[in-house]
Amino acid sequence: MNYIPLCAALALVLAAPAIPALETTELINFVMCDGGSNDILGAESVMGFAIEDDTAYVQVSFQNVPQINRIENISGGQVVTRLMHPANWLAASGENAMTTWYGFDATSNYLQFADTYSDGIWRVDKNTGGLSCYVSKSSVTNTIDSTNGYRFLATYITSPNTGETIFYNPDSRYLMTSAGSNVVKTFISNAQLTNAFGNARCAGGMTFDPNGNLYWGQYESGIYAGIHKRDTNGIMSVLLTKTQMDAVVGVNYPAIGDIFYAPDGQLYIYKYKTFHGCIVTCDPAATNPAATLRMFMSETDLTNSAAHSWQVGELGWYKGGLAWHHFFMGEPKRTGIFAVVPTNAPVLVVSGPAEVAVNSSNVPYGCMLLLTNRWGLYTRYDQTSTAQWSIVGGAPAGVTLDGNFLSVASDVPTNQYITLQAASSYADQALTNTYAVLLVPEPALLALCLLLLCAQSVRSV
Repeated sequence: MNYIPLCAALALVLAAPAIPALETTELINFVMCDGGSNDILGAESVMGFAIEDDTAYVQVSFQNVPQINRIENISGGQVVTRLMHPANWLAASGENAMTTWYGFDATSNYLQFADTYSDGIWRVDKNTGGLSCYVSKSSVTNTIDSTNGYRFLATYITSPNTGETIFYNPDSRYLMTSAGSNVVKTFISNAQLTNAFGNARCAGGMTFDPNGNLYWGQYESGIYAGIHKRDTNGIMSVLLTKTQMDAVVGVNYPAIGDIFYAPDGQLYIYKYKTFHGCIVTCDPAATNPAATLRMFMSETDLTNSAAHSWQVGELGWYKGGLAWHHFFMGEPKRTGIFAVVPTNAPVLVVSGPAEVAVNSSNVPYGCMLLLTNRWGLYTRYDQTSTAQWSIVGGAPAGVTLDGNFLSVASDVPTNQYITLQAASSYADQALTNTYAVLLVPEPALLALCLLLLCAQSVRSV
């Protein structure tokens, strides 16, 4: 049994008032997006994704190999299941390609998306992979009485409240909605769009907030650009004008990509032009949303991120941070899903080497525990750590441990102790560290100041 002074292995870091630089991570690499088997690696790109808690659903397509995969346990030890094989899609749709762009959504017990090849709305059972056509192309064309055919574009979303898909009809420039199996109705007419905004061409993504308000982009190159809102009572308004957006991003990013309302109450908007792109954010509930508009990730930020690309496809969310995928432009074609690690300014970092004897040599590894009282929980898979963290005796009310991330509510009693344990192993050798931690709330810093009692900490092998 070896006892090592904890103070030699721990660092105490207080939250700084400055906002830290954004940290990004490759949440799911392309091999995992592609089914984990590397069997058709490089033949296609990620075209859409949806994340629920620690599980992702990914749609991949390009050259005759469309598929949908489920990745469980994103935060570590990812497990992949191929829900829909290319052969299943070909048999059901008659197509050998599939593209969803911005509207790949998870709702209830299925995935729902509009496909731009078959021009239908499809559902995939999240558990069994069962595939069914919810709204066929003929149902759409019969409703709009189109003699020129029909093609889905990127502007559509599944309502989290109703499970129905709102989508843009480029022929008549209507916003339509599914209203049951093979039933399509007008949601907002061309005349209503034109009367409200002077323009009826929708482009980019769509999103709902928790209250059921709808947001979307309208864009016509050189003519019009704006972010629009439809309240649940049907009243429509301009949320952001081109002039207001240009004041933040400049005139080099006129087009509107995906739009995403996040759990933090912010609206995230991808703005782009050929070979250029950035992400801006605002508070849509503010009295003056334009006054809250700011650059979230500049083109330089995106290029220097884990994605190494300014190009952003569908936006999403993973445990406190914005997530996105990018699709290829040229080579290489491989893409993945990336995320912003929440900049929670950890109030304490517990780190340090632990040693395991292997053939008379020491093999070092590092463990890290991040502690914060911010609203988001984020589990970051730390490839340099093999430790499993736990709270000895269970977590008290208001304290949550999720992987390497500890969240402490602001109303946790002062001077409350918890005992943290880090357990690891190498071959048949186990290593356990226990740390006694005193929780001391400090509202003035908007963070928790945690004091570590070094004398009570023991490392044992």
